[in-house]
Amino acid sequence: MQSISFIASKIRNPEKGSFSALVSKITIAGVASGIFVMIITFAILFGFKENIKNKIFSFGGHILIKNYDLNESYEEKPIKINPYFIKKCLQNQEIKSINTYSLKAGLIKTNTAVHGIVIKGIGMDFDATNFSKNIIKGRFINFSDSSYSKDILISKKLADKLLLSINQEILIYFVQNPPRVRKLKISGIYESGMEEFDDHILIGDLQLIRKINNWNDSLSGGYEVFLKNMNSIDSTSRFVYNEMDYDLSLEKITDKFSYIFDWLNLLDQNVVIFLTLIIIVACFNIVSSIIIIIMERTQTIGILKALGASDGMIIRIFYFNGIVLILKGLLIGNFLAILFCLLQYYLKIIPLDSNNYYMNYVPIAWDWSFFILTNLVLFVITSLVLLIPIYSVARISPVDSIKFS
Repeated sequence: MQSISFIASKIRNPEKGSFSALVSKITIAGVASGIFVMIITFAILFGFKENIKNKIFSFGGHILIKNYDLNESYEEKPIKINPYFIKKCLQNQEIKSINTYSLKAGLIKTNTAVHGIVIKGIGMDFDATNFSKNIIKGRFINFSDSSYSKDILISKKLADKLLLSINQEILIYFVQNPPRVRKLKISGIYESGMEEFDDHILIGDLQLIRKINNWNDSLSGGYEVFLKNMNSIDSTSRFVYNEMDYDLSLEKITDKFSYIFDWLNLLDQNVVIFLTLIIIVACFNIVSSIIIIIMERTQTIGILKALGASDGMIIRIFYFNGIVLILKGLLIGNFLAILFCLLQYYLKIIPLDSNNYYMNYVPIAWDWSFFILTNLVLFVITSLVLLIPIYSVARISPVDSIKFS
């Protein structure tokens, strides 16, 4: 084995200026660029999908439960809160939390404009961890123990459009008969980058909606169920459906925003195609490089055979040489990819237009298991493809190769 590694190192490190030296560098650069692009592609893709999903889930649960009603307006038919149903749901290992909510349509009136909005009323049982990431100014709602909180959260898009700011009081007219008006204070400004929410959604106190609708504390517009893992949404939906009352309807978030989730799934298909092309290019690069090295070292192969080296030994020499080139390329590519991801993750050096991409910078997700798997897949495939040109050394004649120069 020592003799094989020694000869391989001599072949791998030819004289400066030789063509095989240039080819070896190109091979390393090709493998490095391949794994570099693959890691960055998956990091951005996973970051993009994770960011979009977190924005959607910060405005609504994975599973929505409300009264069965064919009316598509925001005037909800209330449901009676069932503590036993909530307790039963929380016993499921896949369910993280469940809270009540309600929606109410209204109008914001300022000195210069009137704008239609929908207030989403939430209570103290709402887990604000995810949503707080969207708040860019101010604070979350402070809930009142006695009456309802006058705090309201408004989107940056609406605040800019209506010239509103933090701690400013606004009048909201609720569409009903007779109409009602409430003076509320902007406690925070959020930005999700998604028009579905930023265009008209305000976040307020559920108690405010109850007061406007003349509901008692045992009524709400519906439930939001948050899961620990989105992959269990189908099985958990079946569990919740079997436990809820017959007059309620269930809607999965993937159905409500199906156009967004279908789009994200389409991205997965594009990445598979992209990954396949990168692997093909990397394999072609490796094969071409080894063929060139073998051709330039034909005389060396002939001398080794004349001295008694077997075909198997020569094959192992060139295979060892090819593996070293692949590993060097992987090492350099991983280093550069991780460095790029770190810079983007912490410094956000590449911006995006939030109107088109739902976020204002390129997101990065750290999935180390997938990074390792990507390296293994590329290494295994290129290592196997490497055998194709190497086995051609068995057909080289010692006499003819020594004459060849």
